[in-house]
Amino acid sequence: MAVFGHFLPAASGVEQRQDVRRKLSLLAKGVQHDGTGIEVQIHNISGTGLLFESDIKLAPCERIEIELPHAGDITAVVIWASGRLFGCQFEGPVSSATLSAVELKSAVELQSAIGPPIEPAPEIADTSDDPPADQLDDAAPGGFQEVVDRSREQIAHAAGVSPDRVRITIDY
Repeated sequence: MAVFGHFLPAASGVEQRQDVRRKLSLLAKGVQHDGTGIEVQIHNISGTGLLFESDIKLAPCERIEIELPHAGDITAVVIWASGRLFGCQFEGPVSSATLSAVELKSAVELQSAIGPPIEPAPEIADTSDDPPADQLDDAAPGGFQEVVDRSREQIAHAAGVSPDRVRITIDY
């Protein structure tokens, strides 16, 4: 028995990215079209574009220059804007070497903001990847939210920003 079928064209509005986005957190400098210097917090990047957060006001189709490690100033066109978030497309592709340099610089900045690794408390020191939940409760006096809030304040202080600008994500 034969089964007949055909492919339907993708619906409009369906994401059709071909480049993998690399999640990171990197402060970068740039220049608006009028020459005004800007600072942006890059949240993700690919060979064709990036997502960043900033206090600046930009509209779709505006061009900016973003300074990226290994590549220098790269021209990006704002595709969409929503509050402090901006999705941009590069005018030309960015090399994999530049993307790796961006990731490396992001990791180095994060480590220097956090400081040296903290040794686990003896009561939760364990060779397993996932300590039992009862050990986690003991390790967090005052509760989980207090640990997150205290960490947010420490990271903000080290980075020189206010605590409301620090986002903590936990992947289980």
